[in-house]
Order: sequence, then C-alpha cells, then structure tokens
Amino acid sequence: MRYIQIGLILMISLLLVACGSKRGPTGGEQDLDKPSVLTTAPAELGDISSGIIEIDFSKPMDRASLPNAIYFYPPITERMITLTRQTLRIEIGEALLPDTFYYVTLSTRLKDTRGNALDKAQTLVFSSGEPRRAQLSGLISYELNEDMGKPINLSLFSADSVLVMMKEITGSSFELANLNPAAYQLRAYIDKNLNGRYDQTAEPFFESGFTAQERTTLDLAMAYSDTTWAQLRQIRQHSKHELEVTLSEPIRSYTHLSIRTVDGDKPLEILHQHLTGDKLLLLTAAPDSARYIMQMTNLEDLKGNISPGTSLQFNAQTGADETAPRLVASNPRNGATVNSLRPELELQFSEIITTPNLSLKLIETDSKREVPFIVREVQGRTARLLPTQDLANYRSHTLIIQKATRDYSGNTLDTDIEILFLPISRR
Repeated sequence: MRYIQIGLILMISLLLVACGSKRGPTGGEQDLDKPSVLTTAPAELGDISSGIIEIDFSKPMDRASLPNAIYFYPPITERMITLTRQTLRIEIGEALLPDTFYYVTLSTRLKDTRGNALDKAQTLVFSSGEPRRAQLSGLISYELNEDMGKPINLSLFSADSVLVMMKEITGSSFELANLNPAAYQLRAYIDKNLNGRYDQTAEPFFESGFTAQERTTLDLAMAYSDTTWAQLRQIRQHSKHELEVTLSEPIRSYTHLSIRTVDGDKPLEILHQHLTGDKLLLLTAAPDSARYIMQMTNLEDLKGNISPGTSLQFNAQTGADETAPRLVASNPRNGATVNSLRPELELQFSEIITTPNLSLKLIETDSKREVPFIVREVQGRTARLLPTQDLANYRSHTLIIQKATRDYSGNTLDTDIEILFLPISRR
C-alpha cells in the first residue's frame, strides 16, 4: 500500500511539472499583409506651418527601412524623422516656402516589422500658406489592348530631375491636381513583371516634359521601346506603271528613293509617290529591264528610329498593260446627302490616275448647268476635288466620271459613271 501511495505522489508531481513548463505554440501562418497609410495629421492638403507631420500606418513599421524610403519636395534638409510602432513623425526645422505645395513621397522601400513592403508607392500632399493650384490631365492610350487596366507607375520630376511625386494610375485618363506652377518631366511605365523597375522593350513606357499651369493637358501613349529599323519587305507590280511597296513597319518619312537596273546603269523614273503607314504606292515610267533594285534612305518610323538605308531587288513586267481602271469607292456614295454647299468629293480608283488623266464633270442635275471645281489633290489611288462656288441648296447634283478617264498606260474606264448627291445646309 505504501508503495502505491508513493507511486501516485510521483505521477502527480510529474504532471504538475509538465503543466508548469508548458510553452506557447511555435510556427503558424506567415504574415504577408502589406502595410498601408491610414491617416495623416494634418490631413492631406492641410497646412504644415507648425512644422509637424504625423503619418499612421496599418501595422508597426521597421525603423531600419527608413533610409532612402522617404523623399521631400521642395527639398527639406533640416528635419528629424522618428518612428514609434505605427506612427511616423516628421519634425521640420527650417522655414517653409510661402504659398507652396509640399510633397512627401513614401516608397516601397518602407517596410513593416515582418519585412512586408508598403502596399504602394505614394505621395502625400500638404500646403504651406495658400498655394496657387496647377493641374495636369489627359487621356491614356495603349499600344497593346491587353495593357488596358494594368496599373501605371507614374513619377513626376522637377526640371532639374528631383523627384516630386509618385502615383499609381489606371484606365483611359488621369489627373494630377495640386501642382505648383513650374516645369516638370513626367515618366510612366507598366511594371508587367512586378520587379519594381522599368525593363526596356518588355514594358510600355512614356516620358515627356511639360509646364504646369492652371489647366494643362498631356496625353500618355504607353508604347513599347522599338530599336528595330524599318526595311523594305515586298515590292509588287500592280500594273506596268504601278508598284505597291510594303515596309516592315509604318514609317513617317524618308529622304531618298530611287529605282535602278541591277547593274546600276539605268534609273527608272518615279512619276508619283504616296506613303500611308507601311504602304508606298509608286507610279513609274515604263520599265525596259526585267530586274531592278529599289533603294530608300533615312526611313523614320513612328517611334523616331531612323534606318540609314534599305534596298530590295524585284522583277518587273515589261509587257503591255491592257487592264481598264475601275472606280472602287466614292464619298459621297450615289444617292447620298451632304451637309455642305462646298463638299469635298473623294474618288478611289483601282490604280493611280494622275490629275491630267481625270475626265470629270460636275452638274446641277435638273438644269444640266455645269459647276466649276478643282482637283485638290491626288494621293495614291485617291483623288479629291472641291467645287469653287456654293452648290444650290436642296437641289440634286451629279458628278460624272467620264469614260475618257484613263490610267498611265492609256486604258480608259469601261463607261461613264454618275454619282448623284443632294447638298443640304440648314444654316
């Protein structure tokens, strides 16, 4: 019995020791929540003439992350920054500029005590006195539709490249309010791979300078960097006298264009040329050789890249051209109304027809009275003409493209073509 009592006492003692030494659980879910700004004192746009700014965060912040995480504009050199758990306190020890907006930028280098970066880089705006407000706004376009809706990292710099503010924007328009009137440089990019920096050629980018006034407009075109040069890709002979040239990308301009026989002895005269995007239409003299080479220099693409030169050989047909030209489209269409008494009339043909080879007549339909007009321009296969006097209001008119209209080889239309339209002006 005595041994049983001793055993019971030992068991109870062991249990009491075990309970007394119980430790808290270890491990658990990792804290990945990013801290954010909750409130500021004074509130944003508030007056900071007291020299004190306090910023409250959603989580305790890490003092070690403060260096290079906070920026001031205009620069504040005499300042003391302290951090007490979730509250950041800024004490300004210098005189502030009068009637000026001050910007405090918090970058994502600022972290909480668990190492989580601030949820987003942002700029808090305060005031000294009563600043004069300038504003920047504009539309946002995207080279790739898939980028629409992705956050854009926007940075604003002073004329001498000092950071003023950072902001995240999305959508098809933006606005930066509460700017000090001054000259700025704006940069924007989409961080598609989320590495915190702009990667050239892989991410869309925009940069431009501007001067902020009361209301300033600047549109952002989020485009990818392009370091490739435009080149000749294809030359197709549409007819004996007409070449349709395709380039590797749309271009804005070029300085020189020539066509010569491959041996370089004979140039092929170019009579008409018209550039639209990546297409170049050419009207040439009749080729008398089977093999030519085309050369272009200083091709500037839409992003400003300039190709020093490009060349391409092609075969030319030298046989007779017996294909009649056709009217492909017109504006106005037959039977339509126009809201001007001096409308621009547009004709699109199946091939280039130069001004001397156009045979046109414009008449008042009922009276058959001719109305004077001019051929304003021929651009590629499109001709535009304008009446030189007001057309009779509410009276139908007929534009006659006469059968005598011919291409450069002398082929004429199959028949006269009439386009009836009615001018209506309610002025």
